[in-house]
Amino acid sequence: MRYIVLFWCSLLGYAIWSYGLADPNLVLTSWEPYWVFQNWIWSIARTQVQFFTGAYLVLLLLLFWFSIRATTWLRSIPTASTKKVLLGFFLAVSPLLISYNALSHDVFNYLFNAKMVVVYRQDPHIHTALEFSDDDWTRFMHNTHTPAPYGYGWTGLSVLPYMLGMGKFTLSWIIFRLFSAGSLVLVFLALRQLAERFGKKLSLADAAVFFLNPLVLIEVLSNSHNDLWMLAPALFGFSVLFARKRWSLRWRVVASLILLGFSISIKYATAVLLPIWFVVLSLERFEANSFAQVGAKTLIPKNIFAFFTQGLWQRVLRIFPYVAAVFLFIPLVTTQSQQYLPWYLTWSLVWMPFISSKKWRRFWLVLSIAALLRYVPWLYAGGYQVDTVQWQKMISWGIPVVWLAWFSMRTRGKTSVPAGDILIGKTIHE
Repeated sequence: MRYIVLFWCSLLGYAIWSYGLADPNLVLTSWEPYWVFQNWIWSIARTQVQFFTGAYLVLLLLLFWFSIRATTWLRSIPTASTKKVLLGFFLAVSPLLISYNALSHDVFNYLFNAKMVVVYRQDPHIHTALEFSDDDWTRFMHNTHTPAPYGYGWTGLSVLPYMLGMGKFTLSWIIFRLFSAGSLVLVFLALRQLAERFGKKLSLADAAVFFLNPLVLIEVLSNSHNDLWMLAPALFGFSVLFARKRWSLRWRVVASLILLGFSISIKYATAVLLPIWFVVLSLERFEANSFAQVGAKTLIPKNIFAFFTQGLWQRVLRIFPYVAAVFLFIPLVTTQSQQYLPWYLTWSLVWMPFISSKKWRRFWLVLSIAALLRYVPWLYAGGYQVDTVQWQKMISWGIPVVWLAWFSMRTRGKTSVPAGDILIGKTIHE
């Protein structure tokens, strides 16, 4: 329990730190105590850059350490009701609900694009914020020269928190923070449902691998990125596809395709899951029971059919999270990923609760740490200087490569696992 408390304290430290990067053109409130605090943290961020950057580094390492320890402690806690789990989770991460989106300005674009739809009656996928330069909100936006890069599904969703904010920026900003918290709830419910399809329960420790990951919390709750809104319908879509005992094949196909299509309409990355969707659907048709009629009409012995098809569906369920995590990592190494932005890792991390291999979990944890360390050169330089992006690339890929080299040397000489065992899912448990 003490590690949860220490994790909460570290998140509070990050929330305080985050206001050092609040935009000077943004007035969240005129409350005098807030401005005393804001000017104090601004003075530290601007005049003591090394200290401010070092504080981020220390907070980051503490967050990862306490999250690991808290996850270990949760192994001794039995699965609780959904209400208790969600209440406990949001109490543990509550400091981020009052933090500033220090490391990204994307939420400002989300809100302004919604404003373009509601107030200006314009399509943000065609028009840019720069066309409305007289609007006060454009003062603190960083990306005003390009149209919305996401699908129309996301534009439609983002209109809701804007309208609930009644056109007031601070209220809309706060509601959008709660809106981001809602995406965490949806993903949790989707993972629990998907776990049932796999014939298991989602333990608190397994869920914590994703939900207590500092990268997930900072990028989703604090920076309010929309990636979990993309992932939630995709997870529900596969949950429906795997619900063979509840729905007929036709209804499962239609419902899962609608959900996956909605996910793609929010953000296009989940389009890479379509090949997996088709493969899963095809393999269901080729189970041992499905082969019975084929075997009866051929001269091929039944034992050969049984050899290739027995337990096929169980192997599909074991391998599926691994394959999905890898497929969603592929876009990160393409030019379309815009230099591998940290929050893109959530696409693969969301599958970690179903992957019990310690080696895989450690690797993705190292990737998470490296992704958040990308911000260090940017903080130290005070922006994107000539060599900042190069340093970020070195950190993103260098740290995982060094870890893999160290891990390889550490495990050299131990009995290796045959590649075939990995393919049929025998390495799920170490």
